[in-house]
Amino acid sequence: MKKLLAALMISGLFSGAAMAQTHIQLYGIADTGIIKESGSDARMGSFTMSRIGLNGTEDLGGGMKATFELLQRFRINDGTLTGNYSWDQGLRQSLGDDSKTEWTGMADVGLKGNWGHVRLGRVPNMSANSFTMLDPFDQNGIVSSFSVYNYLYSMYVNNTVRYDSPSFSGATVGLTYTLGSDDHGDTLLKQFASQYGNDGYAVNLMFDNGPLLLIANYELKADSNRSFVWNAGGTYRIGDLKLFLGYEQSTFKSLGDFYAVRGNQKEWLTGLQYRIGPNLLIASYNRGKLDNSPHDGHANKYALGYGYDLSKRTQLYANVVYVDSSNEYVGSVYNSNGAANDSMTGVQFGITHKF
Repeated sequence: MKKLLAALMISGLFSGAAMAQTHIQLYGIADTGIIKESGSDARMGSFTMSRIGLNGTEDLGGGMKATFELLQRFRINDGTLTGNYSWDQGLRQSLGDDSKTEWTGMADVGLKGNWGHVRLGRVPNMSANSFTMLDPFDQNGIVSSFSVYNYLYSMYVNNTVRYDSPSFSGATVGLTYTLGSDDHGDTLLKQFASQYGNDGYAVNLMFDNGPLLLIANYELKADSNRSFVWNAGGTYRIGDLKLFLGYEQSTFKSLGDFYAVRGNQKEWLTGLQYRIGPNLLIASYNRGKLDNSPHDGHANKYALGYGYDLSKRTQLYANVVYVDSSNEYVGSVYNSNGAANDSMTGVQFGITHKF
């Protein structure tokens, strides 16, 4: 009898293990085209950044799953890795750390259940991630909103714990906590961390129900002398028309002699998308303002885009943009090619494929 019970227990353990299901998905985007901006030569570049990713879940039972995601971003025209638009990479280089981020996308592992989703590692920046939803161009290409040129902008954050709540009738809450740099040591980077280092955190509030989307974010940047950024906005869909509105403001506190770049920024954004069958028409207007910098001023950006869907996965696109800045320094901040000109015109066309 004891042998029978033992056999049944062992059989149950193995059958339970067999029931645990693992799901793994390979996905990505391949995109490239031609870009020509005044002040620079024609070049190949992307509208939606090319990437390849792998994510997966394992059913742990009781409604809980283990999750992971690995995403690498690259330029399909030459194979080089993309930047992170991260202010702290420029900061670290100014402090003598010339190392570059070799993994430019996300890399995280976590747990998910009916209580929400917790991820640890290099995770999407909550503020930038959700504000992208307020840009009709999804922060892509030369027509992206001014938000991506904010001194405190970064698409992903390292050494971070992220929590996303379940939806309560369309309402969700997101939280992140980022560990600051170690401040023990004699290197210039360690000296900076000792004086200006801090842990960071972010809070996201979102309401997404039916045609209406509302978003609000606050982010305290890690290792920034407690510099911060906040943004808010929403979208509204009326049939085939979708309207966008957003605002962002950042306060970049002094980092002394460690980092020359400085300036507080404000960015306004409005735009629309209109779909007619396979045709997608996009338009946006951005205004950026820079103050407490070497050369205060403002810039206006006017963008138009057109997309034609060859299939559910493949699209041809064409974009045009004009930027008018009050001075050349402001132009160097907000022009997509970084040219120190008080005006810039750009065109972009290409093809994107999602898999």
